[in-house]
Amino acid sequence: MELISTSQSLDFQKIYQEYWSRLYVYGFRILRDKSLCEDLIQEIFLSFWKNRKKIEVQHISSYLFQSLRFQIFKYYRDTKIKTLDIEKFSNIVSINTTDDLLILQDTKMMLSKYLDRLPKRCREIYFLSRFENLSNKEISEKLNISNQTVKNQLTMASKHLQKHFKELGVLWLFIERQIFS
Repeated sequence: MELISTSQSLDFQKIYQEYWSRLYVYGFRILRDKSLCEDLIQEIFLSFWKNRKKIEVQHISSYLFQSLRFQIFKYYRDTKIKTLDIEKFSNIVSINTTDDLLILQDTKMMLSKYLDRLPKRCREIYFLSRFENLSNKEISEKLNISNQTVKNQLTMASKHLQKHFKELGVLWLFIERQIFS
């Protein structure tokens, strides 16, 4: 996207003006804290500006809303809140808007890219487990390998994906559910 790859401050101002209020409404709906919401959105735009030459984004709206979700999850994780209002949590992870669907699509593309980097057998086992919902025992029987090998390969695949999706934290569990359901 041309707007992101250029370093002109006018482009950044245009993006900021177009998305700030939408991000604020979304974030405030979840957080119910004006100051915290403003701080998280400021962090998103600051990070976006600092990394503008490194990031590749197909849908700026999806990128910004996903970034806000990550910031909200990081806030809850870092403040070690033990009890999270279920309604707030479901608002964060629900996939019901066009932006959410674009985020899911982008995440699926990233997942596919990272899965392609796995060794062939590891990738095959991961697909059988996640996409075909086979148990470890069924996979071991189908591929004529030990159950422990299946476990090891799934662990390796999970570690590989977690490394690449580490900023997602808890959100990864829900994204994985949406992708594999």
